[in-house]
Amino acid sequence: MPRLTAFISGMVQKTGYRANVVILANAFGLQGYVQNLPSGKVKVVAEGEQNDLERFLNCLTIKDALIDVQSIENEYTAATGDFIGFEKMVSGGETDQRLDKAADLLKDLIVVSKEVVVELKGVRDEVKGAREDIKGVRDEVKGAREDIRGVHEAVQDVRQEVNNIGEMLAEKVDDAKNEIANEVKELRSDLRDDLKERLIRMEADISQIKAKNGL
Repeated sequence: MPRLTAFISGMVQKTGYRANVVILANAFGLQGYVQNLPSGKVKVVAEGEQNDLERFLNCLTIKDALIDVQSIENEYTAATGDFIGFEKMVSGGETDQRLDKAADLLKDLIVVSKEVVVELKGVRDEVKGAREDIKGVRDEVKGAREDIRGVHEAVQDVRQEVNNIGEMLAEKVDDAKNEIANEVKELRSDLRDDLKERLIRMEADISQIKAKNGL
């Protein structure tokens, strides 16, 4: 059975990284410990089956709201069997569980904050879209007003044209009345003259008839 010794660099101290390592080690059934080093690195010592150690090593590269693993140095040696379970080594002055709990709460807070930011961005986009819609409605209303103004002007033009046509028709009717009246007068005059001629001829004929009859 081999032993894995790994030195992890990056943002790995006071971020809850060791608590995650303990969870991973227990999931793979490994024995050993995880420890903060004065250099800022984290040391991991784990014993178990080779396949489990390799998978565990791959999972040590954690990147989240607080943790940012930059590099891992590792080596395999022979296991000693000195460990029972997997523990987190705590140096003097650390609060162990309280520190891990605080780190978890801080990560949750960061995740929630990111979600709030995303929601706020969505709200801003919706407000921006609503403003654009309102602007579009205003433009449509403005265009409708211009169309109504155009229709009103067209109606005024039609009314003026109708008035002009009415005046022209009235003038033509008046002219036609005058022409008809003149024609009627001429017809009356012609009829009067014709009747006079007929009466004269009739009187002449009557005179001749009387003369022939000795009247």
